[in-house]
Amino acid sequence: MSDADREEHLQAENEALRAENAKQAGEIERLSRKITELEQRLDQGSKNSSLPPSSDSPRQQAEATKTRADRRAEAKAKRKDEVERRRGKQPGAPGQNLEMKTVPDKIVPHLPTSCTSCGEDLSKADDEGFERRQVFDTPDPIILSTEHRSIRKRCTCGKLNAGTFPKEATAPASYGPNVRAAALYLLFGQHLSVERTADAMSTMLGAQVSTGFVASLAKEAAGGLGGFMNEVRRRLSSAPLVHVDETSDQVRTDKWWFHVVSDELYTYLFASPTRGQGGSRRSGGPPRLWGRHGPRPPGHVLQVRAGGPRHLPGACHTRAGLGRGRMEPGLGQRHGRAGGRDERRRPPGPRQRRHRPIPPSVEGLSRPLRRHRRARTRRQPRYDAIVERGLGANPAPIGRKRDYLERKSFNLVSALHKLKPEATRFATDLRIPMTNNQAERDLRMAKLHKKISGCFQSDDGARHFATVRSYISTARKHDVGALDVLARLFRGQAWMPPPTT
Repeated sequence: MSDADREEHLQAENEALRAENAKQAGEIERLSRKITELEQRLDQGSKNSSLPPSSDSPRQQAEATKTRADRRAEAKAKRKDEVERRRGKQPGAPGQNLEMKTVPDKIVPHLPTSCTSCGEDLSKADDEGFERRQVFDTPDPIILSTEHRSIRKRCTCGKLNAGTFPKEATAPASYGPNVRAAALYLLFGQHLSVERTADAMSTMLGAQVSTGFVASLAKEAAGGLGGFMNEVRRRLSSAPLVHVDETSDQVRTDKWWFHVVSDELYTYLFASPTRGQGGSRRSGGPPRLWGRHGPRPPGHVLQVRAGGPRHLPGACHTRAGLGRGRMEPGLGQRHGRAGGRDERRRPPGPRQRRHRPIPPSVEGLSRPLRRHRRARTRRQPRYDAIVERGLGANPAPIGRKRDYLERKSFNLVSALHKLKPEATRFATDLRIPMTNNQAERDLRMAKLHKKISGCFQSDDGARHFATVRSYISTARKHDVGALDVLARLFRGQAWMPPPTT
């Protein structure tokens, strides 16, 4: 082989090695991004994502406990001159205790039989006062059977008439409304499974309660709540502020979604196989909110995700800030970046307390509060500058698509860029809270049910759960007990929220 041929061969081999090296470098970069993505997913928890606290690993829970302990130690160090705060109830704080009744239901006297000093008989001695103690307890569990008789009478015209049985007498032998209410409360109020509910009722009542009876209660209860759900829809349609969110669940092997529309007085839940606009509109929610046409409603709809779909086109939207606050620390750690403090800073605005009267605008605040808010606003970077910095930190990659982590961070900052009016509306209209906690609290029972009882076995089972939970949640918001309203429901007199002025 001549020198020219050898040089040409070496050059071709060098080019091949360069191409192979470039290919390996690209594969190494891809695998490195994949490893970073998997590590980031494994490290996700309630502090850096939208996952609930129940999903935190033992390590994350221990770190959270350590962080709280560190904060307490720092606070204690700052107030060295103050009295150390003890555990438990603090002096002067309101407490709850069991108070004695003026007129007890039953009195049991306990007489001394003989003197503890000399042994003399005290049966004929006079009483000289007493000390009383009251014990509060329930009677022994017992089922009382009530026989309903439909009396027949014949009219003078020859027609034989019979008396009408009450609604709870559904069969020759059936359980009454209180037993049904207790079983359904254990099933959907305490989220026991059907088998465990039947076992608990059998143990407490001393009677055999079948799983078939327990399973039939959800359908019976949901069937009697049509008027209640329509009334809740009507009131939420005209509410000045409503909260909207959704969460995933499982029906058999399929992924379903629980949608919620709620405020401080009403809860409307619905289960749907779809997450977006179709599921929301099929949920039977407030028509003025779900409809595409018609007049613009007076309500504001808050969603927990900054980039959530605008699936309520008839409403005035806002974007809640708490979900962003949870996601931003985790996104700032992508590829080893700690995340600048300014990038994680929220737009300026109040995080007001809902138990105080809220003025409609900043001008309704007192003069000191207005001065304080303006001073804070001047010290904080502008919203547009922060968003532009975030867009600059998430450039489009060359020669490939964005991976999971890159899409996650880019989608957040892109949503803040496109939806600035929705994301900052709470800063000008003080009636709108910064967070979407109301909807998250109303959805929490669905997540708790999944954690305790597992998935639903039928489509109707998920829908019945949503209907009954709407009923119980709305009643509790009006300070009415769950057992009371469930018993009224099984008597055929479903509880309805009182009219508002």
